Amino acid sequence: MSIFIQVAALGALGLVLGGALGYVGRIFAVKENENLIAIREALPGVNCGACGQPGCDGFATALIEGKAKTNECPVGGPDLSSRLSEILGVQEAEADKQTAYVHCYGTNNASKIHYAYNGIDNCNAAFLMPGSGPKACTFSCLGHGSCAVVCPFDAIDIIDAIAVINPDKCVACGLCIPACPKALITMVPVRAKIRVGCHSTDRGPLVRANCSAGCIACKICERHCPHDAINVVDNLAVVHYDKCVMCGICAEKCPTGVVGPRVENAG
Repeated sequence: MSIFIQVAALGALGLVLGGALGYVGRIFAVKENENLIAIREALPGVNCGACGQPGCDGFATALIEGKAKTNECPVGGPDLSSRLSEILGVQEAEADKQTAYVHCYGTNNASKIHYAYNGIDNCNAAFLMPGSGPKACTFSCLGHGSCAVVCPFDAIDIIDAIAVINPDKCVACGLCIPACPKALITMVPVRAKIRVGCHSTDRGPLVRANCSAGCIACKICERHCPHDAINVVDNLAVVHYDKCVMCGICAEKCPTGVVGPRVENAG
């Protein structure tokens, strides 16, 4: 009988200790911030890091701590910014939906080819070849799709040796940007139809010799823009989207057709 008494006593002690621990746990439990929970649920959950934080949880924490703004998630765009502002009870930060864009119109028809490349089908490998690749323009898209490989949203296709980004699929996560060894990809506003399909800083004569679809730094676009929204910097036209009203004058005047409302890089 003594064994049964000992077992019963141990069981009773376990119940008492368990109940005590549960009570203490409830007393000292740290309640999770309700806003933090709501923000986590609102975020897209892709954990791409485009907001500059270590994933969506990191962004949610940064918002709660006041270290991030509601418009810094490019994947969610303006709708998410509005929702986050509502949760936090703060004034909505302006959000302009972005898309990745490849600044190159140097298709096989437009760009001269110096030699045939038969190496690894990878932009970084081709970039190590003479002239930074087979195309005459050293700034040209290599067209081997290293950017497409890293895109988790299937938003990039290779058409006529040029990376083409589908703005309907692109969520502006930015993963394609470091994948391009030529640094051709940037983020531009989706609403912006005036874009520059060239990244060359070579002088006009050299650009003309290498590619028929390059910026030749003639400054015609700059001279005719009534809003000072496009300037030639280091031999390359640059659009200032905070000034551009999409009037299209620069596109009409560009002699090489590299500036304007072109359908991505499809040629």
